[in-house]
Order: sequence, then structure tokens, then C-alpha cells
Amino acid sequence: MTAASISILASSGLVAFDYAVVLIYLAGALGAGWYFSREQHEVEDYFVGGRQMPWLAVGLSIVATMLSTVTYLAAPGEVIQHGLAFSIGFLALPIAFLIVNWCWIPFFMRLRVTSIYEYLERRFGLAARWTAVFKFVFILRFLWMATIILTASRAVAQITYGSLSDLIPLDMSPDQWTLMVLLAVSLLATLYTMLGGIKAVIWTDVAQFIVLFGGVVFTLVFVSLRTGTGPQDWWEATTSASGAGHEFPPLASWDLTARNTILFTVLSAVFWYSCTYIADQVAVQRYLTTPSVQAAVRGNIVNFAADFAVMILLVICGMALLTYYLDPQYQTVIAGGISDPRDPSVSDKVFPHFIAHGLPPGISGLVVAALFAVAMSSLDSGINSVSTVLTVDVFNRLSPDRGPAQQLRLARWITLVTGLVCTALALAMLAIPESYNIIDITARTYNCALGPLAGLMLSAMFLPRVSQWAAVVAAWAGLAAAVVCAWGVEIGWAVGATEYETAAEAAQHIRGLSPFLITPLATTATFLLAGLLGLIFPSADKERGRASSWRTVVSRL
Repeated sequence: MTAASISILASSGLVAFDYAVVLIYLAGALGAGWYFSREQHEVEDYFVGGRQMPWLAVGLSIVATMLSTVTYLAAPGEVIQHGLAFSIGFLALPIAFLIVNWCWIPFFMRLRVTSIYEYLERRFGLAARWTAVFKFVFILRFLWMATIILTASRAVAQITYGSLSDLIPLDMSPDQWTLMVLLAVSLLATLYTMLGGIKAVIWTDVAQFIVLFGGVVFTLVFVSLRTGTGPQDWWEATTSASGAGHEFPPLASWDLTARNTILFTVLSAVFWYSCTYIADQVAVQRYLTTPSVQAAVRGNIVNFAADFAVMILLVICGMALLTYYLDPQYQTVIAGGISDPRDPSVSDKVFPHFIAHGLPPGISGLVVAALFAVAMSSLDSGINSVSTVLTVDVFNRLSPDRGPAQQLRLARWITLVTGLVCTALALAMLAIPESYNIIDITARTYNCALGPLAGLMLSAMFLPRVSQWAAVVAAWAGLAAAVVCAWGVEIGWAVGATEYETAAEAAQHIRGLSPFLITPLATTATFLLAGLLGLIFPSADKERGRASSWRTVVSRL
């Protein structure tokens, strides 16, 4: 196929065939939920698939889940706006892989739990368990899912609004259409998750991984064919001063507000992966669906290998799209009258714009389906995991006498309510200015809870002297530290420490702590404070701490 023919194929917007592709995909996801709903008889089937899920499907499911629309759009947008510092974080993947494979998977598989926070009650007591449940449900995952819904809805609405108005009478403003897309994405994901449980989640995630992988590959192929350029050209255009002006990031800096350094991004990636696979029910629950430690380890190999491949492709996609839109031949208004892809208000919209206007009919529909895929793969997993935690850690803990059928019915109702709450939060988050970079939003909202949660789990596993009181206090102090690190500038504005009229204006002129340091600092602070408090106020039951420690559990036959 020649560059000329590619130019002819490129559409000015989606056509009816594109929408047919999207509708077929959405119908398939809903059908999967109905199909797997027939195989459930008790809560273990609903939440961990009877612990018999194949490792290959589990590994691909984790990639699709943890990727999300946030990353799918944020990775190219981050490269376009800030350069390649973000991609350097992939150097941390081998380190994180070894930690997860050798330390976390054997530990949780030998515990034989449904919710990982059950372990905290065994180790400390009910207060520690419910502290983790609160942070996971109300901070980490509700905000995560709301951000995913919001990001996906804005992207899909941006892509579809103009072309759909040409196809059918659409008496709506762009904001009203965004609201309709938001409701469609969240309610559909909630419905098939409520019906099918974890099996529907995992198998739809596998299909969604294939679609999202194909979406980014098609984008790279068409940029290359249309412009006659390749990865070397994209690299030079992104890193050269004469091109995008993004210099290769420095190794390190003593300035903690410096955003793009190799050390900060690698450190952030090591902590994010390590903390996610020890403290986040969404990630760990996948491994709990496999029949053995060996199967979980194989699934993790698939997870990290596929994750690395997709993330590299997304970074290359960012370089390719930056090259494309900086080329005078293809420069166009992306959004709000702005044509410069590096502008902070449009960098996250470059990929959606290319999907709508740079790809041929059919392929555009496939990539829009990919955006739905990554949104729903994260939503279904988040909803299912929150439902798991609320059912096992709260309702069954308070009322343990329910029969299997009653527990399953309760789990489905909790799943439905969880999805509706996330939808409401996403509606509230529509007020967040679109100029905020997605990576910054994620690091400064739900990731604030990840570090303290991981610190709590680490203190339970490796500090046998620590009491429940010390661990819980440290976990809340770690959360407070994370919030201050993330929102220090805005907090300073709120208490009158700056002269700017609005918080947004203050954030624009005052640099806060690098978002890549929030999780590392919060995790470390929580763990160290727990250890210090444990020395001052040690646990009265040291045998309980030793019996529940990582060393004891992993060595247990």
C-alpha cells in the first residue's frame, strides 16, 4: 500500500462501518457476561473462578486490566508533552518482575485467601483489615475507576461527536454527548461484570488485550505508510532540539520537583509495580484464580512480557504521532483551535484525534473499540475486586451465616452498586479541567493510597514486632504524607500561603514535588514509621507476628 493510497483511505471522521464494528464488540462483551453467569453457584466461582483459570488467560487479563484507558492515552500523551523520561521507567520491569515472582506470588498463593486483606486480620486484627479495605475501596479503586470512565468517555466523545452528527440527528452539545458516552461505558461494564463474575472479566480481558494491541499496531503502521517515516525518524524528531525540543532526560537531580529524570521514573516504576502486586486486590486476585504457584508464576511471566511489549509500542506511538502532527503537511487543529500537539491542553487528545481523522474506515472503528476495551477491562476488574473486598471483608465478616446462594446474590448486588457509585464519581470528575495531564491526575489522586497500603502489607509481612496500633497509625500517617506530597501547592494556596487567586494558577506557577516520587515516599514513610512505632510500642503477641511473617508463610508446606 502506498502513501498516496493511505491518504485517500484516511477518513475525516468515523463512518457507519466503524460504528458497526464498535457495536459488535460491545454486544460480544455483554454476551460473555450472560454466558458465564450460568456457571456460578457460589461466591468462590464468582470471585476466583473456582481457582481453575488457565495461566495464559490470567496473564493477558492482568495486562488489559492494569493498562486501562488512562495509560493507553496517557503514555502517548506523556511522550508528546514531556518527552521520553516516562519510557525510561521500563528499565524497572525486570526488578519488579523478580520481586513479584519470587516474593509476592508464593506468599499469597499459600495463604489461600479470597481477599488479600483477610491476611491483615490474621496478622494484626480487624482494625488493620478494615483500614486497608477503606483505602482500597474508597480512595484507590473508586477514584481509579472514575478516572478511567472519565478518560475513556472524553476520548470516545471527541472521536465520535462530529461524525455521528453527520450520520444521525444528534441534538446534543459535545458535553452532553460526553455524558452519554460516560453512562454507556460504565453501565455496560457494570452489567456484564455483575452477570459473569471473574470468569467473564478474565475472558473479555483476553479479547480486549487483542483489540487494544491491534489498535496501537495499526496506528504505527498507518503513520509509517502515510509519512514514509520509521522509528529512527520518530526518535530523532522527538529528542532533537530542532524537532520537538524534548532533550533526553538527565540521570538524576537533587531537585525533588524535577519531573523528568531517569532515577525518579525508574524508582516510581519499581515501587508502582511492587506495591500494586502486594497491596492491590485487582492485581493479586488474578493470581488467586489459578490452581497453583507454578501456574500463577507462568501467568506473571505472560503479564510482564506482554506489558513490556504494549508499553514500548505506546511510547513509539507517542513519538510517531508527535512527528506526524509536527510535519507541516499534516498539521491541523487538534482541539480548541490548537494545532501544536505539545500543548498541555491537547497532548492527551492527539491519539484520539488521529484515530478519528488519520485512520481508514473499519480500522478507526477497531481502535475506538480498543478504547472501549481498555476502559471496560479495567472497570470490570475494579468493580469485581471492590465487590470481592466488600463482600468478603465486610458483609460476610459481619454476617457469616449466609448460605452460598445468598452470598452470590449479595455479591451481584454489591457489584451493581459499585458500578453505579463509580459512574457518579466520574460525573463529578467532569469538573476537572481538561488541561490537566492524565499521568499527573493518576499519581495525585488514587495512587496516594497505593504507597500507604503497600507499607501496611510490608510491615505485616516483615516486621513481626509491630502491633496493630502501630501499623494502623503508620498507614494513616503515610496517606497524609502522600496527600501533602501530591497536593502541597494547592494546600498552600488553600491556607493562604500563596498570592495567586486560584489553585490552578498557583499550580501553574509553583512546581510541586515530582509526581513520580509520591508512591516511593509514601511507601517508605509508612514502613519506617511502623517499624519505629513497633520498637517503642511492640506487639504483645510476638508469636502471632512470627507465624504470619513472609518467611513462615512461604516456607510452609
